Amino acid sequence: MNPLGILVAALVGLAIMAIFAGLLAVLYRESIAERLEEIVHTDVTDTGGAKYSSVPMRNPLKQIDRQLLSRGLMTGITENLLQADLKLTATEYLLVVLGTTILGGLIGFAISRQPISAFVAGLLSFFVPGIFVSWRRSKRRREFADQLAGALAQVAGSLRAGHGLAQSLDTVASQMPSPAGDEFLRVVREIQLGQPLTLALGHMVERVKNDDLVMVVASININRQIGGNLGDILETTAETIRERVRIKREIQVLTAQQRISGYVLVVLPVALAAILMIINPSYQMRLFTPGPTLCIPIGAGLGIVVGFLIMRRIVDIEV
Repeated sequence: MNPLGILVAALVGLAIMAIFAGLLAVLYRESIAERLEEIVHTDVTDTGGAKYSSVPMRNPLKQIDRQLLSRGLMTGITENLLQADLKLTATEYLLVVLGTTILGGLIGFAISRQPISAFVAGLLSFFVPGIFVSWRRSKRRREFADQLAGALAQVAGSLRAGHGLAQSLDTVASQMPSPAGDEFLRVVREIQLGQPLTLALGHMVERVKNDDLVMVVASININRQIGGNLGDILETTAETIRERVRIKREIQVLTAQQRISGYVLVVLPVALAAILMIINPSYQMRLFTPGPTLCIPIGAGLGIVVGFLIMRRIVDIEV
């Protein structure tokens, strides 16, 4: 077997191992002690008073992740994964990115046997996990925004029935579907673990990043300080949110053609270049030879990115 074949086989094995190391961690079943340790960030003691922690021995990836987070590293990645509701740590996510990049580069090299195609395919594969996380996070935010008005109406009805705010939030958490039900359930769990209500609601605002929720939490905090009928306040806020959601949906319908056109103009030249690379790689590789012709793909790529950003900016109408 030639050295190139050995190198390709080694890279394939590394890519597969990196992907499975990241994805199989999702299926890892933690003990109750480890879950409590993640919540309170302290050592867990058994009934005899002895401290223990099985995380470093059973899941070294989480131990590495904790060490990096304690030094202020990868906090942005962790926050994005939390907002996307992905059961991955930052270390596991980086392993998935590494494996995806290597695997994409190998597929590109196998198609055309050209280093430039391997580089382009690997570069595109590098952004695939990040695009998925961003899509999942945006999708979850939209779903939460659509469910927020209904959740506030349920909270207001529960308050009028004589229940407290914490009990009303518990009712919403048990009746609302995901993601609103999951977010309110986290608030209830934090309150049960001893967190103040205002702090638990603040954590939900940081996770969801919704302007309407910021207004709701501010209304609740003001009501707890000066008093008043919280049920009426939440109902009025729910009506305002419903109207904003209705206007946003109308805008999405009116701008659907422009948004789809932007995606088509991005995908079409890239797909055409990939097809030509598969059909006739030697002809397509002339564009990437050193010289003036190299300006053609660079200028085309920049034009695609700039045009897509301009079109997205035009259809991005704030309500």
